[in-house]
Amino acid sequence: MELIAENGLHATPVSQISKRSGVSAGSIYHYFPSKEAIINHLYLNLKKEMADAAFRGYDINAPYKERFFLMWQNSLNYLLSKPTQLSFMEQCSISPLISQETKEAGKRSHAPLAGFVTEGCESGYLKKMDTQLILSLVHGTIIGTAKLQLSGALDITDEHRVGAAQACWDGLKEE
Repeated sequence: MELIAENGLHATPVSQISKRSGVSAGSIYHYFPSKEAIINHLYLNLKKEMADAAFRGYDINAPYKERFFLMWQNSLNYLLSKPTQLSFMEQCSISPLISQETKEAGKRSHAPLAGFVTEGCESGYLKKMDTQLILSLVHGTIIGTAKLQLSGALDITDEHRVGAAQACWDGLKEE
C-alpha cells in the first residue's frame, strides 16, 4: 500500500512489493495470482476498515443528526490518521484494476452506511436522493477536508471540522 501511495498503481511492480516486504515474489504469488489481486484485496479490506471506523462510538438511540456528525468526524479522523490509506483509496476509486466483484463486495461492506442514509431519507431527516449519491457527497466533503489538512493547504481546526460537517449536513438535510 505504501509503495502504491508513493509511486502509483501502475508504477509498483510485484518485484518492488517483494523487496519492500522482504517476502519472495514466489511466496506472494502463492497467495495472490497477480498484482491486481493484491490491490483488490487491500482495497476491500480498507473499505471495510473505513466503514467500521465511521461507527466508532455509535449509539443507535442518539438523535439522527448527532449520529451523522459522529460518523462524519470519525471518518475524517480515520483519514487524517492514515494518509497512506487515503492516497491508496483515491488511486483505486476510479481504477479499472478494481474488479466489479470487488466493487460489489465494497458496497456490501458499506451496507451499514447505506442503511444509515436510507433511514435518514425515509425518516425525513435527509433529502430523498439516491443513497449512493448521498454517500458520495458526504465522502467527498470528508476527503476534501482531509486533503486540505494533509497537503498543508489549511490547518483544519475543530472549528473547521464542525463547519465542514455542518455544511455537508445543511446541503443534505430535508427542509
